[in-house]
This record gives sequence, structure tokens and C-alpha cells, in this order.
Amino acid sequence: MQCTIMARPCGAALALLLTVCLGCGGGGVVVEGEITLGGKPVDSGSITFVPADGAGPSTGGSISAGRYELPETAQVQPGKKVVRITAIMKTGKKIEAGRPAPPGTMVDEIKTFTIPPQEAEVVAGQINQLPFNLKP
Repeated sequence: MQCTIMARPCGAALALLLTVCLGCGGGGVVVEGEITLGGKPVDSGSITFVPADGAGPSTGGSISAGRYELPETAQVQPGKKVVRITAIMKTGKKIEAGRPAPPGTMVDEIKTFTIPPQEAEVVAGQINQLPFNLKP
């Protein structure tokens, strides 16, 4: 009789624990892809996914060497998104760094592009490969 009494509370506790753990994920999915500008990988920048209906959180990350990756922990939620991208490209020229760098310090000249909003669909239960081939 004691085993039966002990088993029920343990079973209930186990069921509660599983329910809590299953709810911990938050429903975020992996979103990744390549970003090119004029056919060339974007040197750096940022990408943000905003719910198209305005409901829910926006999330984003950085672009490096033409790629971005938002892991499940970034909490990109499934659904239609407006995607905002800022792309930074090197021009191929060197310019003087200016202050506070020492005189004569040369750095890569860069150009920043604010891209018109893009549209995308994030799908639940899969890794979302979302490339963006942008025009300057």
C-alpha cells in the first residue's frame, strides 16, 4: 500500500516536470542564410526579423562575411516577417583613420547600405534557410 501511495505523487511530479520542461523552449526556430549585395557577400552588418502583424517580439543578429545565423535561443518565432537589413561593404580604398588613431593610420573605407524592408516566412519545426540577394 505504501508503494502505491508513493508512486502517485512521484508520477504526478514527473508529469509536471515534463510539462514544465517542454514549455521551456519558447517556440523559437533557427534562421540562417547568406546575404549578398550586388552579387558579393556583405562584409558585415545587422539583420532584424519583425513580426509582419506587429504582434510579438522582434529579434536579430549580426552579419559577418556574408552570413548570419540566429539560433533557437534567439527566439525567432514562426510566421510572416518584415526583415530589416543594414549592410556594410568595404569600398576597396584605404583612408586615414582620424582621431584618436595616431596620424598616418590607414583603414578600409566602408559604405553603409540601409536596405528597403524585405519579406520572409519563418516556418516552425525546421531550420529556416533564408538567403537575401540584395541590390545596391
